[in-house]
Amino acid sequence: MILLHRLTPFVICLLSLAGFGLLIADPIGLKIPAALAFILIPGLFARLLLWEFKRPAFWVFLGTPSLLLMSALMFFLIIESQFGLWAMALSVTLVLTLYAENLFAFYHLPSAYQAYSLEFLSLVCYIISSFFFTGSAYMAQLFLELPLWIPAIATFLIVLLATVAVFWVSKIGFETGILFAVTGAIVMTEVYVSLSMLPTSFVTHAAVFTVCWYVYLGISRAHVLEKLTPAIVRRYALIGCMLLALIFGTATWT
Repeated sequence: MILLHRLTPFVICLLSLAGFGLLIADPIGLKIPAALAFILIPGLFARLLLWEFKRPAFWVFLGTPSLLLMSALMFFLIIESQFGLWAMALSVTLVLTLYAENLFAFYHLPSAYQAYSLEFLSLVCYIISSFFFTGSAYMAQLFLELPLWIPAIATFLIVLLATVAVFWVSKIGFETGILFAVTGAIVMTEVYVSLSMLPTSFVTHAAVFTVCWYVYLGISRAHVLEKLTPAIVRRYALIGCMLLALIFGTATWT
């Protein structure tokens, strides 16, 4: 049985590459086999997690790669460059594979598990997902002429659930983390709405949103874990300001 679990990360890698490859080759004609490949991925993650539906860990560890895959597919549909498509496909596949590999070690081979690996990978997954999701939301708002409140509510819910999950993986209790999760969801929804009014591209909006959420997550987690120091605040402030300056400095303003 453990051999089948050991092969799961490899199969997830193959399915992800196959699904993205089929969409790149022929997004219309091959959409059904591509969809089947992507549908199998959450199922394999669930099997890796032993189908323990009653445990919060099951939903957190299943929701993290599922959100990454869903948001990546949304963003994948609006990329035009072949290089960008393959770069995104390979990047998402790599993260999914690493996440599956560490889940296997955590559940089935604890002696091989590296401490804090899932905590770090979960943060990476959610940060990447926030970029893909918000970028897709801004494009949907533009091309589908959605009223602003629809993607704003979706952003609130995604940020709320993702922040709760990040705190849970960081071994922060729900009662402690929920206040920061709700606060972060409100703040990031306001950021989303504010960015939608800037005359820049959806990529710029998504990048700025991601940087802001990364800074909020970093500082709030450090505060809750009682590790917040002036040096950490300065580090996140410096990183945030440098990234925002780079993004806005290279953005195309219309």
